[in-house]
Amino acid sequence: MGALTFVGRIVLVVLNIIFILTSLALIIGGFILKFGNEVLRPRIESVLDDIENAAQSVYSDSSFNLDDFDYSALVSDLAIAMICVGFALLAVSFLGCFSACCNISTLALVYAIILIALFLGQVVLIILIYASPDTFKTHLNSKLVDSIDKYEGLRGTTTTSMGWNFAMQQYSCCGANNYADFENRGTWKTSSTDGVNNLTPTTCCKTLPSDTSGKSACAGDATDTSYDTTAEIESLSNLNNGCTDALWKSVINDQNAKYIPVIKFCLGAQLALIIFAILIFKDRGITGGLI
Repeated sequence: MGALTFVGRIVLVVLNIIFILTSLALIIGGFILKFGNEVLRPRIESVLDDIENAAQSVYSDSSFNLDDFDYSALVSDLAIAMICVGFALLAVSFLGCFSACCNISTLALVYAIILIALFLGQVVLIILIYASPDTFKTHLNSKLVDSIDKYEGLRGTTTTSMGWNFAMQQYSCCGANNYADFENRGTWKTSSTDGVNNLTPTTCCKTLPSDTSGKSACAGDATDTSYDTTAEIESLSNLNNGCTDALWKSVINDQNAKYIPVIKFCLGAQLALIIFAILIFKDRGITGGLI
């Protein structure tokens, strides 16, 4: 066995153990997101309390509460994606570790082919995210706009309603593009949860109101044509800040400093794994192994 191949096997084992641990973290994190509502709730408790207090004050409804709100349902799709990715990464990492430990050249080749496909896919995805973000933002925006059809307003307790209320307060935004997305969509007006005459949902307010007059001041009056409503409430409302851009900025742009080193490490590690896996396969004539 060549010295380089021996070193390669060690590198393969070490890096794949790291990826196995990473995959386990993804799987555990996914299960926590999916089923650990009580674990996650304290992280969003302050926002939920603000929404609950505002609803009780504005509508004099002391019975309204969000105790039964299931945050896990809101991130269910993300949780499932994390679990699936985790198991896929676990399988690939185990394959690479096993092929290196047992020096099975055929498995090393299969592992290298899988990694090459994954590596190219990741490169394309990264290029699209950073060079052509509108490709993803357009899809995200479309999904957000469609979900407004199920929006019930400040006192809505459905997953969609609570998701919007939380997002608009957490990210200081209103609608997917702006407040106009809510016009003639959802039941937030017809069910009188936010008031028939409001221009925007109450949670578009920068600070949630404590009474009816405060709600009118920041949510506007869509029926009053005596003045420019949007200009009147702009200082009190996030009505022109779209949640699509706010989410993208918070999740992608503002996290670049954290993402880029991780991306560089993962891509560099994968390149090393591909090279050493191919070396193990090429060395099969010296060391034997399955062909």
